Amino acid sequence: MTSLRVAGFLVSSALGVVLWNSGCGPRNESYYCDATGCFTCDGYGCTTVNPPTKNKCTGNASCPAGQICTSLGCSAKCQADTECAKGEVCKAGTCAPPSTNPVTQECTTKADCGASSVCVGGKCQACGGTSGPCTCTADAECGTNAVCQNGACTPKKDVCQFTSECETGKLCANGQCVASCDTAGCSSGYSCVKGACIPDVPTTNCTDDTACSGSTPKCVGGSCTQACTADAQCGNGRYCNQGACVPDTRPKPNCTDDTQCNSGGGSPRTCLGGYCKFTCTTDAYCRSIDSRIGYCGKDSVCRTAAEANPQCVKKADCTGGKDCVDNACL
Repeated sequence: MTSLRVAGFLVSSALGVVLWNSGCGPRNESYYCDATGCFTCDGYGCTTVNPPTKNKCTGNASCPAGQICTSLGCSAKCQADTECAKGEVCKAGTCAPPSTNPVTQECTTKADCGASSVCVGGKCQACGGTSGPCTCTADAECGTNAVCQNGACTPKKDVCQFTSECETGKLCANGQCVASCDTAGCSSGYSCVKGACIPDVPTTNCTDDTACSGSTPKCVGGSCTQACTADAQCGNGRYCNQGACVPDTRPKPNCTDDTQCNSGGGSPRTCLGGYCKFTCTTDAYCRSIDSRIGYCGKDSVCRTAAEANPQCVKKADCTGGKDCVDNACL
């Protein structure tokens, strides 16, 4: 069926009858909206008023001030129809064409939320600080002072690059100080991979805190875990990472100044980045100290062969799903 608005009436060409009077008289000029759209009328008929074109957006951050991101694009906020441009009405606090039902989307990507939030279900959820680690898939999502570790943004200071940064008996694997399994097996939740106890990939039971409750209200790396404000609340072998208890695989710094490195005599050592190190210019000097650290690395520090010329320092440096274990892709 086709229809035509003439002189304030909607006339059906198929039925040959007047369906309704729009309220426009021969000498009137008016504007109105109904469920089908918005129209202006004069003594000769009614004309459709098209809504303004909206800018595309991924989240509120990409819209001008006073507008929010919706499924239609950037839309002006409103409380009444009179606050909207012609062609639109006020629907659920935003200006939109009458025939549409826009859905607000505060965000669609983490970039829409900034460094201290993640995008969950179209809304920015606070993370980091004491709100639990931010979820991530790559280092670029974590800002300048953190890296993506097992699906969670973790401060760089809590991630190892070399085995020499870990306590005795542990080695650095995928940025975590974990037990060696050359002579013994691994504890529950870990698997022996190329001599290192690598944490098992957990069965994902959450994507955000809303899926967690009770004694484990925080979602970290796909698993619900306990909330905390201090390490002591997390129990043995765990620590408080930004408000959530997680396994303690942090490196263990052993100095704050050179004095602490030289109390036992011998060749002088320097405190570098929290670790006592022998500085060097040649391999020969390092070997004269200890053949196990017989290589002068690019950072002028005596290191093992693997540390002096690392194939990797994190899992992302390896291809084919390999793990970075003691600076080698295995």
